[in-house]
Amino acid sequence: MAYVIGVDVGGTFTDAVLDDDAGTVLAAKSPSTPPDYSRGVLDVLELLAEQLGISLPDMLAGTHHIAHGTTSSLNALVTGNVPPVGFLTTKGHRDSIFIMNVEGRYLGRSPHELQNVLGQTKDHALLPKRHALEVTERVDRDGTVIVALDEEQARAAIRSLLDDGIRAIAVSLLWSFRNPVHERRLRELVAEQDPDVFVALSSEISPRIREFSRNATTIMSTQIGPGLRDYLTALEDTLRTLRLAGPLLVMQSNGGAVTAREAPATAISTIGSVLTGGVVGSVALGRQLGHRNIISTDVGGTTFLAGLIVDGEPVRDTTTVINHHPINVPTLRVDAIGSGGGAIAWLDAGGNLRIGPRSAQAVPGPACYGNGGSEPTNTDANLVCPSRKPRPRSTRCRTRRPATCCAKPSSRQATTRAASSCTPSAGPARRTALATPAKSG
Repeated sequence: MAYVIGVDVGGTFTDAVLDDDAGTVLAAKSPSTPPDYSRGVLDVLELLAEQLGISLPDMLAGTHHIAHGTTSSLNALVTGNVPPVGFLTTKGHRDSIFIMNVEGRYLGRSPHELQNVLGQTKDHALLPKRHALEVTERVDRDGTVIVALDEEQARAAIRSLLDDGIRAIAVSLLWSFRNPVHERRLRELVAEQDPDVFVALSSEISPRIREFSRNATTIMSTQIGPGLRDYLTALEDTLRTLRLAGPLLVMQSNGGAVTAREAPATAISTIGSVLTGGVVGSVALGRQLGHRNIISTDVGGTTFLAGLIVDGEPVRDTTTVINHHPINVPTLRVDAIGSGGGAIAWLDAGGNLRIGPRSAQAVPGPACYGNGGSEPTNTDANLVCPSRKPRPRSTRCRTRRPATCCAKPSSRQATTRAASSCTPSAGPARRTALATPAKSG
């Protein structure tokens, strides 16, 4: 029996689906386990094996491949929860990433925000200026080296970044996509000083014209690359120990997949992997049901994402926008906002209510989970201000996340107290599973 397994790792829950040669489909759900998300993956795979009535090693030994999608990289970028990185660029061009062209004032903004010209700012820089350094070199538009790389100056810049605790460096030089010789040499110079430092080159990440978008793409890929590398390496090693026979594949934002060993080198290509898988699946389902125009959505713990299928084909794009920065990656068009179930509500300087992008995620989770969360989230609001009539208290709640979901607030006072007072009557969260045999034919 050959199994195909799909795994979706979100900031709050990890889901998995298994399909076999007989057409049976099994599904399982388990809380995600930050900071080590691999434990949640193993938990949800164990649930699938239990439903099959076999051990996890036996299931993995019969698995053709695992397709892995994750929102953890996207969540990290949206919330700004990324490690500090360094940036090396051509002398005289460091500030392009801070000036942001005109685009920095309108990318990713709503029509209302665009009309508020006086309220627009460019205070969302990807990194502090002390971590953006210049090197002397120049390549022209034809790829001809006009000024040789000053290696001693480059070594000094690299040492400055390493002394400041930087463990990942983005390199983006002018016209490097025409001739990457200087970028490649800089990677060698970094390895001379510390071979364990993660290095991303714009000539490999985003070999396209336009300086600002190429810089932003390379920096963001560098921000998530080391974490993705460490996570996937550890996960694949564990799965191999448990006798996984087939490859571990990582979904990409263009609808394809790469091996786990290759994914970190172009980490930015994985940012839309979860919804991309959903869009591709929606296309297939739409064909079966006779629908050609579909809205595919993914409501997660941190983000809400949406994609379109028009006339039977997903809408594609060559760029996307994250935190007001253009990202050069071929993608099935996915729009994301930081307003998932665990998005945290807060007040801005003017006393206006805001939601997200910061999230309670799986740990500690929303306040009503009773696992130590104290800040109000979308989930808490849905609990105390239900959009539909709550089920009677006598109806047993089938969700093992908060058992208080059946409770009904009796007053405004109860509403204001709920986030801090409600606790689950069934104890800490437990994993849940659902098996759904597929219909034949």
